[in-house]
Amino acid sequence: MSKGSCLCGSVTWETLAEPYAMYNCHCRMCQKVHGAAFGTYCFFRGGEVRWTSSTDTIVHYRSSDVLVRSSCDVCGSVVPYANAAGDHWVTPGGCHEEMRKPDYNIFVRDNSPWHTINGDMPRCDAYPEESGIPSVEGVPVPGKAKGNVRGSCLCGAVTYQVTEPFKVAHNCHCSRCRHGRAAAHASNGFVSCDGVEFLSGGDMLKTYKVPGARSFSQVFCKVCSSLMPHRVSERGFTLIPLGGLDDDPEIKPVDHLFVASKASWHDITDDLPQYPEGPPPA
Repeated sequence: MSKGSCLCGSVTWETLAEPYAMYNCHCRMCQKVHGAAFGTYCFFRGGEVRWTSSTDTIVHYRSSDVLVRSSCDVCGSVVPYANAAGDHWVTPGGCHEEMRKPDYNIFVRDNSPWHTINGDMPRCDAYPEESGIPSVEGVPVPGKAKGNVRGSCLCGAVTYQVTEPFKVAHNCHCSRCRHGRAAAHASNGFVSCDGVEFLSGGDMLKTYKVPGARSFSQVFCKVCSSLMPHRVSERGFTLIPLGGLDDDPEIKPVDHLFVASKASWHDITDDLPQYPEGPPPA
């Protein structure tokens, strides 16, 4: 049995069995919703997931003909959801501390140019054939920008552009990022405070700041809960979840931060530098 929660703790749950399937999903829809390179999903049969909190803050967004996603309306974190028949549940891996390792990397055809899939885990261009789950149409993979690098939420209500080159990008494994993104880790690019311009949907953004945190906040679309850029004025930068980009930023994360907090079920399979906490002093 394992327990999970959203970033703010409004939604909590527990699982009563081992997942019968577990996938790292690289589809563009998951990238946008999680603001990350991929989302990790655990599949359970009906009755194997139990809420341990109120569900009053859960909101839903239909991302395709076959999938209605759920998230917390307070903090934007992805939370468990059931299929229409209620005979299986899907829970986000980033919120679970004790789980087994994933079985497959799926929808690798949609992998973004800023992320490289490494390691020996089996790969599929859709769901594994034995899963019996129908495929869905994907969102276009980012290509080379014709001007400023653009980004958007999954529902398309919020659009923005990055008006200057990225300074750096990091993979962050801290517990706040994992719970907030409901993913194995966050992948964030950084520009100056004035480096992002919202083109539409500025009034559709919601912000959740972790109580007691110096600056850790999540900005997300209030319709589809996709993670959006966050301006951190007091620290002089804007943080951009790379999963939301619609163009190739022509930069890749340079390291893994806060690996002392890494999820036990996730293996780092590349050769990038790893730091137990934040990056070393410049």
